[in-house]
Amino acid sequence: MTRPRTRMELLAVRSRLTLARQGRELLEQKRDALMHEFYREVRIVYAAHQELETAAGAARHALEEARVLLGTDAVSAAAAVVGEVNVDVEQVTVMGVHVPAVRSRDLVRTPADRGRAPTVSGPALEMAAEAYEHEVTVAIKVASLEARARRLAREIRRTSSRVNALRTRVIPRLEAEARAISLALEQHERDDRFRLKRVKSRRDPDRTGAAAR
Repeated sequence: MTRPRTRMELLAVRSRLTLARQGRELLEQKRDALMHEFYREVRIVYAAHQELETAAGAARHALEEARVLLGTDAVSAAAAVVGEVNVDVEQVTVMGVHVPAVRSRDLVRTPADRGRAPTVSGPALEMAAEAYEHEVTVAIKVASLEARARRLAREIRRTSSRVNALRTRVIPRLEAEARAISLALEQHERDDRFRLKRVKSRRDPDRTGAAAR
């Protein structure tokens, strides 16, 4: 169905075009802010990965020392004791985007919390356990940071898609519609002027003849 070519319709289309342009500008600002935050998060994730590699190296080294001092069987028996690690996950807002966050806490336990006496297990085994628990602490932090970065990246893609839709489809369509209505109104005005001239030209000879009589 063809829309009416009226001045009211032209004003409405221009109003929608203004809103679309303003929306595009706001979304571009949001996208730029999200990208700035995303790059900051990437740098933090990279630093956390370096910390994790260091913790993992220290844990492997402590484990090898424990195996040398206590033997593989003793270390394997101690490692067979399985414990639970509870973490608190909450939602935080970053640039208007809800992202998961793990509440930071140290998971390194005391020997008593592990259910062993240091005099029985030996310092080497406890140092290895402490090193691996520190590695788990850092690994959970890395996972939380990576989740934040992924959520920001997903929101950047979503915002960019909306910007592109406004820029390549919505705004050009509204601009074309506004031009079409303007041209139709201009043509209508020209037609009206032409009709008025024809009417006036028909009336003038009649007036001239009447004046002569």
